[in-house]
Formats: sequence, structure tokens, C-alpha cells
Amino acid sequence: MLYSMTGYGQGVVSSDDVVIFAEAKSVNSRFFEASLKLPTILSGTDAQFLKIIKNYVSRGKVYLSVHLVKYSGSSLWNISVDEQMLDAYASLLEQIDSRLVPEHTYVSLDRFLTMSDLIIKIPEEEAQKRVFRVALSATDEAMKVLRKSRRDEGKLLQRDIQKRLLDAKLLVRKIKKLHDSYSPSRFKKLREAIETMADDIEIDQIRLAQEIAYIATKSDCTEEIIRLETHFARMDKAIKSRKPVGSMLNFTLQECHRETNTIASKTDIPEVSSLVIDLKEQLERIKEQVQNIE
Repeated sequence: MLYSMTGYGQGVVSSDDVVIFAEAKSVNSRFFEASLKLPTILSGTDAQFLKIIKNYVSRGKVYLSVHLVKYSGSSLWNISVDEQMLDAYASLLEQIDSRLVPEHTYVSLDRFLTMSDLIIKIPEEEAQKRVFRVALSATDEAMKVLRKSRRDEGKLLQRDIQKRLLDAKLLVRKIKKLHDSYSPSRFKKLREAIETMADDIEIDQIRLAQEIAYIATKSDCTEEIIRLETHFARMDKAIKSRKPVGSMLNFTLQECHRETNTIASKTDIPEVSSLVIDLKEQLERIKEQVQNIE
């Protein structure tokens, strides 16, 4: 059961005087990453939202945006003035004003509102708790929808990967059949070629047989073919698993490429060389799809 790393989900939850809209989207990434955008009232609560995200996603980059759409209860904030800071500013203004005599300095009160260090803004505890609870619910709803969208896309990727994997298996079977059919005649052809080149030179038949066996062994691809079949079986099993298998599939494909390249370098059979090219193409297409798998 495969899940894509790309998806999108929304969640809207309302409770009494609070309405929260949560939006989540995810894209490909080698590891798990999360980017959160929360209302100011929820500053410092990132860990709880990350926990919800991790319940639904184990790999990929997730962007979560939570919006406070409506709050019609009591005030969200307790706002006050830092008296000491205000006295310091007033004293400073008096000093400036005294330097500009006979002119006087006039300061508009709204200027003080732009001084962030002058205003003390503390969340109203009960209001913050209500917003927090609804925001968690909206986030959970958005992540459920995102998870479903990742699964829907994962189904499409799974069908394509399974089809291409089947094609790759058929190519390996053809390679194996050709390889096995050529093996018995390989010794005979090598011996005939050497005897033709040696002409009238006396040849040590035992040494000749040893050398021919060595050359034939170097071009034998049986081990690589068996490993490919093992890797394919492992991928079949992984695709049906309920666990995230994207990284494992990617690693297994790297091993498949390695075995295929070894066959290409070993074989002296033209038909096998042609099939290896087709196999490489199928493996590359599977790899492109696996890059999207969680």
C-alpha cells in the first residue's frame, strides 16, 4: 500500500464563539520536514501541532497554515503599558524638548502604539485555550484529508510501478533464458577459436580447459540474475506493506541498477545486451515514480 508524498487538505472547525480554518499541503522530501504558520495567540504551541502532523505523515515536507477566522467571545488579549518604559520615553522627550527651546516638540499619541517594547500584550488564558482546542481539531481534519489525497495518488503510482516491475521481471526472464541457452556452447566456441589461432602449436589441453573455464566464469551472469529476482520479490512485498517504504524501494532500485550494469559489462551475447538496455529503461522509470513515494 503506497502513499504519495504530495497531497493537500483543508479543515474547518467551529465551536461556540471560535471558527478555525486549517490548510495543509505536502511535497517531496528525502526526510520529514514541517513548516507551521499559526495565529499569534497560539505562539509556543508548535510541538502539539507537529505531533498531529506526524500521526499522518512520516516522510515529505508538510506546510501547515492555521487561521483564526472568527472569535466573538471576550477579548483575546490583556493589553497594558510598561510604566517604567513609558517614564523612560517621557523623560527622553523632555530632554529633547529642552534642547529645542524656544521651539517645542509635539508627539502624537499614536506614535506610542508603534513602540512594541512599550505595549505589554498577554493572551487571555481561557480564550487561548478555546482557540487552541479548536485549532487542533481543524488541523487533525486537514491532515486526514491530506492523508487521503496522498493515498489516492499513491494508488496511481502503485499501479504504474507494479506494471513496470512486471515488465522488468519479464525482461530478466528473457535474459536468463538466453544466458542459459548460450552457456553450453560457450566452451566449445572458445576452444574452437583458440585452436584456430594456435594453428599447429601444441596446446596443453588441461591448461586450455582451465583457461576457458575461467573466461566462461567471468562472463557468467547467473549470480546477478538471481539477485535481481530477489530484489524484485522484495519490492513486491514492500509495495503491499502498510509501512512507509519509499526509502527502501529507492535503495533496492539502486541495487537493481548495479546488478544490471554488471550484466551489461559481463555478457558477450548481443541479444542480452539489447535486453539490458530495455531493463535499464524500465528501472529508471520505476525510480522516477519511487521518488514520489512516502
